Amino acid sequence: MKIEQGQIHWFVHERDKTCLGFIRTAKGGALVIGGRTGSHFTGHGESYWKKLTEIISMGYIPVETAIELGLHSADWTPPEITSRTDREWIERIERGEM
Repeated sequence: MKIEQGQIHWFVHERDKTCLGFIRTAKGGALVIGGRTGSHFTGHGESYWKKLTEIISMGYIPVETAIELGLHSADWTPPEITSRTDREWIERIERGEM
């Protein structure tokens, strides 16, 4: 799995199917959308890679893998991003501002 900057990569928790969006920023960090800890950016000096390994260690797996393993149905679609703040952050990341 290649983590492209500015794209939302979806993960699901292997036990309770909680969804989490992960977006690598242009400055080397990441935005986490939803999940068990709620939406947040990486901390000062924390890399996107460190955050990615943290969410994997918490039991999240890429949605594509979950589908391959039969943990999620093949017709899975990402949840709608309803938070205005989350949508604004995503737009800024996509424009390369963050």
